[in-house]
Amino acid sequence: MTSAKPPGGLVWFDEPPPPPATTQLSRERIVAAAIALADESPTGEITMRAIASRLGTRSPMALYRYVGSKDGLTDLMVDEVYGEITVPPPGDWRACLREMGRSAWAAVQRHPWFARMSFSRPPLGPNALRLYDAALAAVDELDLDAATRIGFVNTVLGQALKSGLALLEERAMRERTGLVSDAQLAEAAHPYLERIKAEGKYPHYIRWLGEPDCLADVLPSEQHLEWQLDGLQRLVETRRAAT
Repeated sequence: MTSAKPPGGLVWFDEPPPPPATTQLSRERIVAAAIALADESPTGEITMRAIASRLGTRSPMALYRYVGSKDGLTDLMVDEVYGEITVPPPGDWRACLREMGRSAWAAVQRHPWFARMSFSRPPLGPNALRLYDAALAAVDELDLDAATRIGFVNTVLGQALKSGLALLEERAMRERTGLVSDAQLAEAAHPYLERIKAEGKYPHYIRWLGEPDCLADVLPSEQHLEWQLDGLQRLVETRRAAT
């Protein structure tokens, strides 16, 4: 007697292969529709009913035959976006991680929901595995221990994902409050900021707030990425000097 599969099993291993495609449904069409809906949603939330409606099928239950479960669909969506992140062939570890950081942030900006979903499921799909394999190959030249090698990869990739979480929450806040533009946000905060200035309790914050570029680059930029890589390189140099 076989035991029942645990809920939330990974689609790569625990679900049966999807049935043949029909004129309306296939695994690829379902994933594409789910990603499009998540991209359009300020919160990134989607439902099987909304996906079914976009695909022109009456029953949301028909989708489960192709993706196994809502968790299975999440696996597929997340792995699809992992496929948009690139790492050049090994040669210059900084150049490889730099490109990974750039392309990861670009992918997160296209799909902010990916940042949240990527933390909810283990990265064991084929695109995620290819990405991690390429990134680990890039740092092989540094002769580091296993924990440090994956730490280098996750330092760069994790920054893009965590910044994506901030971007997603900001999108949801703007939708919820109706303050969709930077100008509207600034206008809403102005009375409170003026009161802070008048009280004079936080002189360094007030001075920073008065500078014209105070809010520049609040999300990842080329400079932020270089700071990360500089720190990682310093670690490599320190370890080499100690041996």
